[in-house]
Amino acid sequence: MTRLWIIEDEASLARGLSKAFEREGFSVSLLPNLTAVRQRLIEEQPEIVLLDLRLPDGDGLTALPHILKSNGEARVIVMTAFGDSALIVRAIKEGAYNYLDKPFPLEAAKNMILRAAEALELSRRVSRLQNEDVALVGTSPAMEKVRNFIGKVTTYSDLTILIGGESGSGKEVVARLIHRKGAAKGDFVALNCAAIPEALLEAELFGYRRGAYTGASQDKTGLIEVAHRGTLFLDEIGDMPLALQGKLLRFLDSRSFRPLGDTRETTVSLQVICATCVDLERRITEGRFRRDLFYRIALLPLTLPPLRERGQDILELLRQFLADYATKLGRPPLTATSEVEEVFLDHPWPGNVRELRNLIERLYILKDGDDRSIRLADLPEEMLDGLPATPAFPAISGDLKNRLDCYEKSILEEALAQSGGNRTRAAEILGISRYALLRRMQRHDMD
Repeated sequence: MTRLWIIEDEASLARGLSKAFEREGFSVSLLPNLTAVRQRLIEEQPEIVLLDLRLPDGDGLTALPHILKSNGEARVIVMTAFGDSALIVRAIKEGAYNYLDKPFPLEAAKNMILRAAEALELSRRVSRLQNEDVALVGTSPAMEKVRNFIGKVTTYSDLTILIGGESGSGKEVVARLIHRKGAAKGDFVALNCAAIPEALLEAELFGYRRGAYTGASQDKTGLIEVAHRGTLFLDEIGDMPLALQGKLLRFLDSRSFRPLGDTRETTVSLQVICATCVDLERRITEGRFRRDLFYRIALLPLTLPPLRERGQDILELLRQFLADYATKLGRPPLTATSEVEEVFLDHPWPGNVRELRNLIERLYILKDGDDRSIRLADLPEEMLDGLPATPAFPAISGDLKNRLDCYEKSILEEALAQSGGNRTRAAEILGISRYALLRRMQRHDMD
């Protein structure tokens, strides 16, 4: 059921809209002012919002960035007096989906809200398909291990899995893939443990009953209960507060929990997938993570490889994203020159697959004209930083290619000498990936 917020201080208009959209199957919340919006954002993320720009306690437009920060997918439709074009332009620039001039016919509002709901669902569907399409692109040995792992765990519906890997390496994508291909029948419910304030995280996870604490004016269902018969994805588990880790451990052991303010236990059946980009064993040593919880969630561990260690997978992902964004943006397809492909293979990709995907989208947006080739001049400057200059090279005779090869080999030898022969460290010194270092060493017959 799509969540619709109507932020409007005119009670008769708000009630009329509420009744109309409840009949259309929406879950409607009426909020008369900015104070109510701020309080509600603590508890819930809206999906579609009708936002009046003239509210009794301030400019309604000030709520727009907070709504979009809460849920970047939200479709916000602003309502304002006829002819207030400056406000409308400002609202659209700041992320509003559309606008309605007051007074408006109910049918016009209904059509716009239904279109917004369709657009929201289509966006989510495209995002899911894109994530699933690129999740396992590549034939590197590291990705074959990931495929084998997924094939083994998807026959069960109540496992606890720990996915590790650097930020942007695709942990949530793989978690969704496990859910989609697995035996779980319910929803995939995600919670970022680092994004919720400590005081609210327990309520978000376990829920609460009315009157459990000051401000708890109604029951709230926790995400554990929402994920019943499905999958609960706990991202950034390493940032969960210590006090809450013990309660999570008890739940994982018993699959039962007690919402705040309730005296009864609730039992659920679900799969739990945790993810982290930090070293949990180091967190244990630092006293920031429970050892018993680590052993409980690390029953089935999977570590995703960083993109820089996936070799030719980089080019496969590059071509996949080029095709995807051509379709998504309705643009003629782009192709990468061989020089650009070499740069992509050498780049360390600190942001991993997310960085690569964002770069391709950026190139499609900025590329103008009939030339549909991605050239070196189109790439960000940081990707074009060459090997470090070393002024102490002797003069080398011969053609330019021979001189370049000799200089490059000398640089590689110096980096390996500085690192004591450690190839990973040598690659870090040069600002390239270990895979790129090995390719260059093989090209120069260096053992």
